[in-house]
Amino acid sequence: MFRVLGNILLGFAQLEWTLGKLFARLLWLGSGAMTDRRLDDPVYKKNVHKLIERNRELEEARE
Repeated sequence: MFRVLGNILLGFAQLEWTLGKLFARLLWLGSGAMTDRRLDDPVYKKNVHKLIERNRELEEARE
């Protein structure tokens, strides 16, 4: 009885471990895919442009 229960629990633990590794890999691949095309992202370009303009204004105010 306990051996059967132990095997069932071990099976669930192995399944959970496998699904966790799969989820982690998919998350890693998804985040990597997002950063590969970051330069093509219009929001990223807009934020970089705002940052450049803000720094330019600060430099001009210093002079």
